Amino acid sequence: MVSLMDFFPNAEAFLAAGPEDLGLVLLRVVQGERQSKVHESTFLMPLWNANNAGYPRHMKEPVERIFAEAWQWLQNEGLLMPAPDSNGWYCLTRKGVALQSNADLNAYRHGNLLPVSLLHAKLAEKVRPMFMRGDYDVAVFQAFKEVEVAVRIACKFDNELLGTKLMRKAFDPDTGPLRWEGVVLSEREALAHLYAGAIGHSKNPQSHREVQLRRTQAAQLIVLASYLLEEAEETAYVKGHISQAIAPA
Repeated sequence: MVSLMDFFPNAEAFLAAGPEDLGLVLLRVVQGERQSKVHESTFLMPLWNANNAGYPRHMKEPVERIFAEAWQWLQNEGLLMPAPDSNGWYCLTRKGVALQSNADLNAYRHGNLLPVSLLHAKLAEKVRPMFMRGDYDVAVFQAFKEVEVAVRIACKFDNELLGTKLMRKAFDPDTGPLRWEGVVLSEREALAHLYAGAIGHSKNPQSHREVQLRRTQAAQLIVLASYLLEEAEETAYVKGHISQAIAPA
């Protein structure tokens, strides 16, 4: 039977693990149990009673505190839940049972970094699958392309108008179809800078050269694109440029 000590042979390694990393290891250990219901003590006791090779007793409190964080993380993620009619006992959820392979776990890690709840429906459908495959630069490019297309359609501009020029014209503080109404000039200018800067930074470079993005960077930029897309569509809807704004997923 696999135990936590197979993954963390000493207390120092155990304490160095973050709640997510420890939680996913703990998920593996729980999945290996023969019983459908488990108790925290099932996994804690072997750490102190491993034929005199267990963790030092003076580290019991910090180890159990870190364990509690991971146990709670599993519940917060919907992977583990209190077993029905079993006080103090827990069982895996269907989601917890389904995450079996290393590929499943890696996909879960990636998906957690870019949750659907933060994304506009278009980006959840088109961009998130690219991100999940690890095509980070392509995903970011596509996300900001969706922003560009939505702004162009809302303003009824020609397809030849692209990138920062499109954004400057759409959000021009005096004449832009998508400019904010009823706010001071500096805020209207800031909105134009925001859209033009975002497109110039996140879409234009990838149109001309290879851009290597880390997973975290890509997720952050896609969430920014989602905000810009939602804001542009909402403004266009309020101004009557489009008939319906698409809410986030």
